[in-house]
Amino acid sequence: MTRERNRAAAITRAFFDEHAAHWNNMISEGHAVRLRRIIERFPIARDARVLDVGCGTGVLFPILADMLGAGGMVAAADVSFGMMREMKERAAALQKERRLPARLLVQADVTEPPLRRACFDWVICNSCFPHFHDQQGAVNAMASLVKPGGRLVVCHTESRNAINELHRAVGGAVGGHELPDSDVMRGMIANAGLLVEMLEDLPDKYVLTALKQS
Repeated sequence: MTRERNRAAAITRAFFDEHAAHWNNMISEGHAVRLRRIIERFPIARDARVLDVGCGTGVLFPILADMLGAGGMVAAADVSFGMMREMKERAAALQKERRLPARLLVQADVTEPPLRRACFDWVICNSCFPHFHDQQGAVNAMASLVKPGGRLVVCHTESRNAINELHRAVGGAVGGHELPDSDVMRGMIANAGLLVEMLEDLPDKYVLTALKQS
């Protein structure tokens, strides 16, 4: 099973490496605007430590940079080297324009994160949850990185059905990569020891927030 999972993960990694350079032209129109509306609802403190899981080309980073002060920190992680390269270039371009929060870029599999446990106020998993081959393992790993009183967020800028239909249509490396139904998601979150606070599945967004109780 581990060998099959590793092979599947390698195929997914290769897919995102291949498409990284033109990924920003592939995402849906209005994605960044809808994502900003989602993220700006959260009470992220100016000095918060935030982990951007599956950061891709860094679409979340400018939003977090606007919300965090000099005392805040963003750690961005992605399994794809190509995506991390694009993220690094985006951050460097922003750095020329203004002062940014501290940042740490990590190429890593979220199920084996090279990060200290319970060190993030917010762990945000944007537009990547369907691509985890061991979804419960990913939830467990992300939950382990959240501080007591902190939150895990799983979000998309389309509905669950739209995301799943898109992956079925694309097929290939991402065919069958699906966002589970609400009952399954709630079960995985509970198994990881978190409390679901909100789960919204609407045409323009899918948002789940879960609290790690003290």
